[in-house]
Amino acid sequence: MTQTARPSVLVIGAGMYVSGRGTPGFGTVLPTLVQAQAEGVIGDLAVAATSSGSLRELHSKLAQLNAQFGTRVHVAGYPKDRAKDPVAYQQALREITRPACAIVAVPDHLHAEIASAVIEAGLHVLVVKPFVPTVAEARRLITLARAHGVYGAVEFHKRWDEANLLLKQTLANGRLGELRHISVDYSQRREIQTAFRSWLQRTNSFQYLGVHYVDLIYFLTGARPLRVLATGQPREAMRDGAWRCDAIQATIEWEGPAAGRSFASTIATNWIEPNASGAMSRQLLRVLGTDGRYDSDQTHRGVQLVTEDGVEDLNPYFSQVYRTATGTTAVHGYGPRSIRQFLRDVQQVAAGACQVADLQQRRPSFQEALISTAVIEAVNQSLARGETWVAVGAGQRQGATAGTAPGPGASRRPLTAVRR
Repeated sequence: MTQTARPSVLVIGAGMYVSGRGTPGFGTVLPTLVQAQAEGVIGDLAVAATSSGSLRELHSKLAQLNAQFGTRVHVAGYPKDRAKDPVAYQQALREITRPACAIVAVPDHLHAEIASAVIEAGLHVLVVKPFVPTVAEARRLITLARAHGVYGAVEFHKRWDEANLLLKQTLANGRLGELRHISVDYSQRREIQTAFRSWLQRTNSFQYLGVHYVDLIYFLTGARPLRVLATGQPREAMRDGAWRCDAIQATIEWEGPAAGRSFASTIATNWIEPNASGAMSRQLLRVLGTDGRYDSDQTHRGVQLVTEDGVEDLNPYFSQVYRTATGTTAVHGYGPRSIRQFLRDVQQVAAGACQVADLQQRRPSFQEALISTAVIEAVNQSLARGETWVAVGAGQRQGATAGTAPGPGASRRPLTAVRR
């Protein structure tokens, strides 16, 4: 592939997931792109932040990565000539060398605005989860991407985790029988809140954490969410009518692709795990069927590091920088793999080897992410309405609307199964 055929990449955002800001690590996005450029997969690399301070920290992390990888990758930074600029990405979009794509890693409530600007600039775009908080925003972005012939995807990296792929195969083989219940227990240390203190009131633990498993359940089963009941603690009303909760539990009823085959899931999330916990994220997944059970401890992967600083339960399979057996340093894991897949898909589309439509149901596309967005919206509505059942108003039908669901004993209109 020639140099001109390699897409330039613009990253919008310079926080913890991009470069490990505020942590000893390097994040996931930056090391993945440094390695991709060194391998000739991508062209120019740029990062748009909101302040020069964020760029200084990112360039410090880049210097460390270049030293470890033995690379000489350069990252153009925006804003270029001012200390702060909340819309520095607009200049970056004008100046990025084409062909190009973008990765959006900004606060949740900015996803729709920034992704729209990226699409209108003609760039394929990968949005770090969640897609957007509302179905209306999701539909607008789907329509906009279609109008501009742009590929839009969401970085749901759990679809690339081998433990989840094994579960998907186990379900497909029928080894668990008929699916009955899925339970998820997902928490993060309370220190995670300091990483987005400025926009903490614009999100919640389910929207930030639970969305991963909503998409995963959809990916694993092809089922469609019907209705949601959410509870939260403590229940403190905000000025804008939203709810701020340290912990949220959501019960979701699903209808499987086979008519009449339904199951339930419970997803419990919180971000008040003690800071002394051995891992930033504690994640337990259990899938129960009529013929078996699949337990997946997604925290304790069998690797533990004990030092004078404390105990660390490491996940070597998500995103880690270390030397390979051949002596070279690289970034490894299903986090980087999900980003690399997006880059490969962009190359394939640019080369005419596949069409954007070919990716819609094979990847976590904007269309696929409509499902998890609809559940997020229903959870937020359930909390705002006093913890009541709320119908999930998206599915794959553009005309569906959300509303209060019927009680457990009431009849429900049959829904069209999701085709996968």
